[in-house]
Amino acid sequence: MSPPQSATTPTTTTAPTDQQTYLEVWGDTVNGRHLAISVAVGSVVGASALLAAQSLFERVVSEPSLAQAYSLLVGIAACLLAGVVCGIFIKPKRIVALAAADAESIDGVITTMSEQRQGLGTLADIPEQSRQELRELGLYDHFAAAEAEHAQASKKSPSNPPKDGGRA
Repeated sequence: MSPPQSATTPTTTTAPTDQQTYLEVWGDTVNGRHLAISVAVGSVVGASALLAAQSLFERVVSEPSLAQAYSLLVGIAACLLAGVVCGIFIKPKRIVALAAADAESIDGVITTMSEQRQGLGTLADIPEQSRQELRELGLYDHFAAAEAEHAQASKKSPSNPPKDGGRA
């Protein structure tokens, strides 16, 4: 009889999944293996181009400092080319999915905003460019409905009389 297994121990005999290592570089998340490949490709291509250009320009150009400058430019161009090639062959892993919010949640947020001290204001108060952006995002109709609802509620409810009876 085999010993009991804990609930976290997998009971299947399939091979373990390939665990990918992700790193944060300059505020972006990258695959560690692909980053290492890209750095290696860039280093090899850049150094090879630099050394080849240096060898060529030392024979062609009479001024040694000018030959070094040209070969450095070729090395930099090769590094950029290696970056483009790596960018083409190593595709991004991130998938950006914008989940569309349902109308109820949008209206709930607008209601919450209107209950705040500053209120919503009106659509006429904002620039045309902002109104166009609201239309593109599908939010203009929600704000227009909230504005109309607020205007209707203001007409129905009488204005609140001052608490002190209007006396100064």
